[in-house]
Amino acid sequence: MRHSDKPRSPLRHLAMLMGAFAAIPTLAMAEDTDGWTFNGGPYVWGAGIRGHVGHRSTGTQFIKSDFSDIAKTVDMSVMLMGEARRGPYSLLADLMYIDTDTRNRLGGILANKLEVESKTASGFLGGGYTLLGDENRRLDVAGGMRVWYSSTTLTFHGGLAGGQSGSDSATWADAMVGLRGHYGVNERFWLSSWGMVGAGQSREDWDLAALAGWEFWPGFSAVAGYRAMGVNYRHDGFVYDIVQKGPLLGISGRF
Repeated sequence: MRHSDKPRSPLRHLAMLMGAFAAIPTLAMAEDTDGWTFNGGPYVWGAGIRGHVGHRSTGTQFIKSDFSDIAKTVDMSVMLMGEARRGPYSLLADLMYIDTDTRNRLGGILANKLEVESKTASGFLGGGYTLLGDENRRLDVAGGMRVWYSSTTLTFHGGLAGGQSGSDSATWADAMVGLRGHYGVNERFWLSSWGMVGAGQSREDWDLAALAGWEFWPGFSAVAGYRAMGVNYRHDGFVYDIVQKGPLLGISGRF
């Protein structure tokens, strides 16, 4: 874990995760050129945010940003998901980078408004094994490691504390375990879901999703669904206790 009073750019962390993501299909193909398949691609997650963030200098504050606020609060987001599979074995990767600027009314004499600028990177790398079923209908057990980086700046506007600001950042990692399911309805439609829970340097870390896909072109599917994630990390005054949930849209390619 790395922790400092001065936020560092998450781009270095994101670049490391992207490199690991790109290496997955290469490693898989090295083991068995004929047996491995890869599927994955970019997605957009319209997640609302609710929870608590804080620093030693500003205290812990409640924030929320609903789905209707996304266009105003999200400055940039990059998201990728992928899977390499051979027989019952799979390698999994899920990467996210989100840059947001939210403002919440406080309505007190100390401050009228709280502005929270947040840069968050998250990456999961792991593997899975099929317990039941076959290529089209299966239940997998999965596990791996999720790494988080969060940099937040809290600024108070109006009131007695108007102009007071504090910044901090942290990096932490959690072990994750759970189940993943896939059900091929027919040759073109499929359903999938997963549920993962874990902990480590955070108090809790969880991830739930349900997706539906339609193969509109050979090897390429449009994906829609709903996802919810939560993490509760607290260390030395730094607090990142957030739940994100909302609809998800993406494109998945199979190679």
